[in-house]
Amino acid sequence: MNKLPTNIEGNPKAPWLIFVNGLFASLESWNESVDFFTPHFHCLRYDGRGQGEGPRPTGGYELSSLVDDLEHLMKEHSIEKAYFIGLSNGGRIALEFASRHPSRVQGVIAADTYLRPSALLKRKLQSWLYANQKGGPLHRFDVATPWIWGETIVEERPELLEFYRQRAGDESVHVIEGLIKGAMGEHEINAQNISAPVLLCVGEEDVLTPPFSHMKMKKKIAHCELRIVAGGHASFLENPQSLKEVCLPWLLDQTKRKPWPGLSF
Repeated sequence: MNKLPTNIEGNPKAPWLIFVNGLFASLESWNESVDFFTPHFHCLRYDGRGQGEGPRPTGGYELSSLVDDLEHLMKEHSIEKAYFIGLSNGGRIALEFASRHPSRVQGVIAADTYLRPSALLKRKLQSWLYANQKGGPLHRFDVATPWIWGETIVEERPELLEFYRQRAGDESVHVIEGLIKGAMGEHEINAQNISAPVLLCVGEEDVLTPPFSHMKMKKKIAHCELRIVAGGHASFLENPQSLKEVCLPWLLDQTKRKPWPGLSF
């Protein structure tokens, strides 16, 4: 597979911070927030399979392949360990990487995400799959919109939805199907293997992976905090200020702390 497109910026002497996109998003989805972090971290954004300028193979969109891609990307850039910020499926990728490679993860911020798709979540995602098969990418976007975006953003920033809708219409049907099926995979992340500190964030209006599901997830991760932030399932895209007001202080605090037991910084 071709190399994944990247954007590297920030302080090269600082710790690495890797941004992991939401399911249908690209590295550009962090444009409104990355500058909060560049003075303090060596920031890497990338487009994964089926995202932005990334490759679009006929298969390989399951969680294990996406995590393998992240591991190869880190090897390519000689990154031994890093902090991670992931939204939705990106949070899932970051958490699975932390479970597989605990010594390489200094901290994880995972927003609007899950360890394993519940029966109800799979039904929600299945409706997107059917919409994509019956009506194509734009129909899929319209069906998914009430699950993804919060009521506040729909009312106050309709231009943001239109921006993502136009981009959705350009995507290949097989890519959307692969990403959705990958998000529906039965694999459950082994939370007991995660030794790094974790901050879970969830939009107060998230109806796809609601706050109560994150409360359950928090109980399974050893060193975990939970913050409820403004927005729906795409909370960090809807309200980038959450990254500045909630995530940046948490990350800076982690860089000053002593390592958790069993974790080397």
